[in-house]
Amino acid sequence: MSNKQLPTTQHAVLIREFGEPEVMTYQDEVAIPEIKDNQVLVKVAYAGINPVDYKTRQGKGWGADSVQKNKFDHDQTAILGFDVAGVVVKSNSDEYAVGDNVAALSFGGSCYAEYVAVDAKLAAKVPESVTLEQAGALPCIGQTALQFVEFAGIKDGEHVVINAPAGGVGHLAIQFLMNKITEDNIKVSVICSPEKYEKLDGLIDKSKLTGWIDYTKDDDFPKLQADVLLDLVGDDAGVRALKVVKQSGRVYVLPTIWVDKLKEADSGKDLSIEGYAVQPNGQDMANVLQEVAEGKLTLHIQQAHPLSKVVEAHRELQKGGTFGKIVLKVS
Repeated sequence: MSNKQLPTTQHAVLIREFGEPEVMTYQDEVAIPEIKDNQVLVKVAYAGINPVDYKTRQGKGWGADSVQKNKFDHDQTAILGFDVAGVVVKSNSDEYAVGDNVAALSFGGSCYAEYVAVDAKLAAKVPESVTLEQAGALPCIGQTALQFVEFAGIKDGEHVVINAPAGGVGHLAIQFLMNKITEDNIKVSVICSPEKYEKLDGLIDKSKLTGWIDYTKDDDFPKLQADVLLDLVGDDAGVRALKVVKQSGRVYVLPTIWVDKLKEADSGKDLSIEGYAVQPNGQDMANVLQEVAEGKLTLHIQQAHPLSKVVEAHRELQKGGTFGKIVLKVS
């Protein structure tokens, strides 16, 4: 597609201030971004939505700080969205040609739109056996799950407990952990509701799990003496889960905002508590796409909303209880 055929404006979802889902407005006549050196212009097919999106919209965390500094402080609107899959329509990179299907996690945001500029080093080509819907759901959760499990440095024979194993990141992280049961002889226990525990059947062989804790019961969590807790919830649920970890055990929490709260709740156990934030990376993007392509990783998409229904999509995600991922269908 030559530049002459590209439109000059697009539909996109804009925010002018932080707040409730209604601050997002679906508009036309929005300028299409210019691409810089080593960038590609992607015609967006699907944009994933993640908890970081609604936290950014609410004015919380690094995403909101970036929007404030780079957009609102200059009286500019912002476009949310870090996950994209689509087709390259213009390229300033030797690696990607017009017509390539790509996916990326881009902390530049702006994926809730028909077109987005992406750094080539963050992108990866989508294998033929992976749909653009799958690819659009994968960037943030896939790279986070892969990196988070690696970051935890789980050793041979260790007992790992994970909470929220059916959420966006969790439903992929649990699959990476199950591989480690075979490869590294680790033990894995999960903390989730009975409803989510049932849904894990479609993802893993639950007979290989060491245990399941139903957090909906009022009972105290058992003292499992686990070596590692992978906490994908934080806040009070994360505090409650500390009971399963042994003296001087390791706790890794997403998002990082809960590290201090967990440290305060560590009553004399001398736990090592660290947060983790994903580092966007084209190679990791390629690796998780390949895992999906080879059938080694099952990705569950709960729902695809049209881009114009972004307010409903955010409300859905914010309610919690999602199994897998919610995506926006753009074109």
